[in-house]
Amino acid sequence: MEYFVTGTGTGIGKTFVTALIANGLAERGIRTGVLKWVSTGSAERAADLEFIASHCPLLAPGNSHGNILSSVYCLEFPASPHLAAEMQGTRIEPERLVAAFHETRSVVDVLLVEGAGGLMVPLARDTLLVDLVSRLSIPSFLVAASGLGTINHTLLSLDAMKARNIECAAVILNSQGAGRDEENDIIVKDNRRVIEESGGTPVAGVLPRVESWERAVDSCGETVREIIRIITGAG
Repeated sequence: MEYFVTGTGTGIGKTFVTALIANGLAERGIRTGVLKWVSTGSAERAADLEFIASHCPLLAPGNSHGNILSSVYCLEFPASPHLAAEMQGTRIEPERLVAAFHETRSVVDVLLVEGAGGLMVPLARDTLLVDLVSRLSIPSFLVAASGLGTINHTLLSLDAMKARNIECAAVILNSQGAGRDEENDIIVKDNRRVIEESGGTPVAGVLPRVESWERAVDSCGETVREIIRIITGAG
């Protein structure tokens, strides 16, 4: 099984959600791979994978459980993938990403592919990220903010998926994020209802603001269990 984890934009919490899902799968003995096609901001490392490794010991390099963290392109310039590649004098080749996808998928039970930015981010001047996801027919999870303004961004992203025949398995509303104030519960509840009704897509849950990873694992448990139920088809 494979799933693409995308978001309505940059800084929306894709890595946080990917880490929660991967950790939950690994704890259940499910061999899990996390593939980061493109990472920007450092030519030496994929910071998102470092976050996952540091918070999820079962996925850290050297684990003996068959779990994998892998990246393809690490680019120095902190920008959209296409521009970061150009600034480094290179080009992102979709075939390399496809090869990495199939290679990693072949050795794990569940592969999570974490996106970069939102769906419509360019990998190159002639290729959008969403085009590659559509080509590989990867069902997706969409991470969105939980509060005011999220309806527009979320429904636009869902429409972009539907236009390319990409299945959205669920939306995850995230209250966690730099600079976000406490959300109004009335707005969050109504956002969930509108997204499910107008977007025709289930919302797996609403992740609360937390102060630590340990607190996140505890407080987000119900949502993580629902996501894993969707992935495994259990229950």
